[in-house]
Order: sequence, then structure tokens, then C-alpha cells
Amino acid sequence: MAKTFDVAGIGFGPANIALAALFDEEGLYPNAVFLDKSDNPVWQQEMLFENALDIHSNIQNIPHRDLATLRSPRSKYTFMNYLHSTGKLLSHLNMDLLMPMRPDFAAYVGWVAEQLSGNLQTGCGVERITMLDEAHRHVYRIDMQSGDPVFARHVVVGTGREPYIPPAFETLTASGRVFHLNRYNSAHKALLNKGARKFAVVGSSQSAVEILLHLSKHEPRLELHSFMRRFAFPLKDTNPFMSEIYFPSFTDMYFEAGKDLKGRIDRDVHRTNYGACDMDVLEELYRQLYYDRMHGVNRITINRLTDILAAEESADGVRLTVRDGESGETRSESFDGVILATGFRNIGSDSRSVQVPGILEGVQDQLALDEEGCVQVDRSYRAQLQPGYAGAGALVLNGLCEATHGMGDAGSLSLLAPRAQTIANALLQQDLDADAGLASGVAAQ
Repeated sequence: MAKTFDVAGIGFGPANIALAALFDEEGLYPNAVFLDKSDNPVWQQEMLFENALDIHSNIQNIPHRDLATLRSPRSKYTFMNYLHSTGKLLSHLNMDLLMPMRPDFAAYVGWVAEQLSGNLQTGCGVERITMLDEAHRHVYRIDMQSGDPVFARHVVVGTGREPYIPPAFETLTASGRVFHLNRYNSAHKALLNKGARKFAVVGSSQSAVEILLHLSKHEPRLELHSFMRRFAFPLKDTNPFMSEIYFPSFTDMYFEAGKDLKGRIDRDVHRTNYGACDMDVLEELYRQLYYDRMHGVNRITINRLTDILAAEESADGVRLTVRDGESGETRSESFDGVILATGFRNIGSDSRSVQVPGILEGVQDQLALDEEGCVQVDRSYRAQLQPGYAGAGALVLNGLCEATHGMGDAGSLSLLAPRAQTIANALLQQDLDADAGLASGVAAQ
């Protein structure tokens, strides 16, 4: 068998970069490997806008919730050290920004990633994870879309969540006319190059508003239609009491809570992260609508209280059939492109969720699933295995555990650094326990 790595990280986005930074600074797992399908990983590449000075280009997070500060403020991988090392610290402080610009934070993530690139293999699209038999101590085999497989004792999955595609659009994403926001930059440019002039944006989230603003400013000739089931774009709840959901102590409490209490908390905190927008983008969009009306144009149409009943594709576009909740009327309209700002799928049994992430299908028989068929994880983010695989290495879900760990695992940057510490501690303890068990077994012989 080929070389076996101690740890293989799948995906090299912020979650696994934070873990790699910890490994580097604490001298842990020097032969770890990180695999990313991109040839040049860039944070949120599909949502980095050209008009980067617009106020809607910030990261919606204070800079100290970066890849390292909450773990170690003295770390060389903090955002502040990035600014200092690149000669931008004083200029950045002089702007008095509460939140960094998104392109600047993307450059920071890339700056950290570059320093850790010795453990990175790019162009490695992972096809399947399987577990070898007991003779190989249950080592994981990671098969690539091309190239040789990788073997590792522990696997950390940090690929991000799968996009949620509403049922009406599930069969329409192949042609490129209908696409999720995680393909926004490349997909909308491809349509513009083909002459697209009329777009529908589905959803009422921050991303939906940002896309409307970007398209209206970058391509003023476009006709844009926003479709939402709500009466209006909701305001994000950012009050400091509610924001304590991004404390590790909240994660501890949420993990121990029962199903009913979790549901009660979820209802309370939903608008801290989902289907809600910052005030600055709402004000900017409202000003844009006012400005357009003042000049006798209607480039952005807001369709409130509107349900999308069906979508079908033809040679010249995508036809949406919608129902107006106020009038009860049903109508159809065609668009050159449809952008789905519809969020992502969490682990769960409801229609918007996924019971077992697709990347884990190859080890599903080894997983200990709950009564609803969902993968179970412990407080340290390790997927629970069947009793017969007690000697196997850890299979860690880094950033996929909102259902069990709360909103801090909902694609947020807020807890990346402390989560990396929790994962590293768990891996070390598991290795110590395994070594102790092996030693006791040898002594017994």
C-alpha cells in the first residue's frame, strides 16, 4: 500500500486552512495532506465582485474572528498580522472599517494558504472515501477523479455544505441557465457573453440582495426580477445578546440540548444567519429603486409574497410560473437566467437537508446513524462509527454540523479557530488512546 498520511483534509477552504495553520504552529501531524479540487483555491471566488468598493462587499464579520485569533491572538496567521506583513495595517486602520472588505479578506485567506501550501495538493477532486479492512487498521482510502488514491488514518472533511436547489429547479441546472449562487461569477458571465439581458433572483437573503446590487451596477442594461415568498427582505438580527450563539459556550450548550430545545433555539436565532440582510445593503437597494423611479426606469422588480409553482426550460430561456399571494393570480414569465440564492443543505431528515453528505456515501455502512438515518457526530465533530470499527481513525466533519452544534457551524467564519483547536485535541487524544490500547495489548501477550 502507498504512503499513509496521519491526516487527510478534504477541501482547503477557511475551515481546513485554520486547522492546517494550527498543525503548523503547534508542530502537529507534519505529514498531514490537504486535498482541494481547485487548481488555485480562492475563498468565495464565485462571490467576489468586481466593484469591490461597494459597501455590500464586506465579510459581515469582525476581523478578529479570523483563522487564528480566537485560538491564539499571538498567532502569525491572524488578519492583523496579514495587514502588518503586507504593509497595509496603517492604511486599513485609517479607514475605520468595522468589517474588512471581502476581497481583502479573500487575499488574507490566500496569504495564509500560501504559507501552508507545502501540505496541499491541488486539482484533487475527491470522488469517494472508503475504509480498508481491519488488517490495514481501518485506514481510509480516498479515491480521486483522476490520479492515485490517498490513504490516511484520519480524514477531516471541510468541503462546505451542499447547495439547496428548490424542487422546481432540480432538473434544470445542467444547461447553465439556472444556477446556485455558489456558481454566480462564472455562470452569470457565461450567460452575459451569450447576450442574456433578463435575470430572476430567487430568495430573500443577504446574497440575493448583493447579487441584485452587483448586477444592477455592473450591467446597467439588465432587467432584474427578485422573487421572494416574504413580504419584504428581513433585517438580520445582530444584537450582541443574540450574537452569543458564536461563543464556544453556546456550542457546548446546544450540543447537549434535546431535540425540542434545539428547535426552540433555532426559531429564535434563525435571522442571525438565514434569509436576512444587513441594513447597509437594504438601504442601498432601496436607494437604487428610488433612483431608478426618479429617472423613469424600472430595472429591478420586487415580486413579494410570490410562490414559484413551476419552472421549465426551452431553447430561449427559463419560464417561471408563479402565484401572487396578494391577488391569488397565477402568471408565467421567461428569463435568460435564474439565480438561486436559496441557501445550503444541513444534515437532517427534512426536505431541505441531507441525511448523509454525499462525500460520505462510501463509508455509510460503517457510520452509526441515528433513528432518522442521519450521520451522528460527537462534540469534537467526529462522525460516530459502528461498534465494530472502534480501532478506526477519526472521520471529522469540519463545518458541516449545524444540526448538532448550532449556528456557529452554519458556514460562519466566527468559530473557525476554536473549532480547529477542538478537532486537533480530539485527534491527539484518540491517537494517545490508541497507542495506550496497543501497548496494553502487547503487554498482555
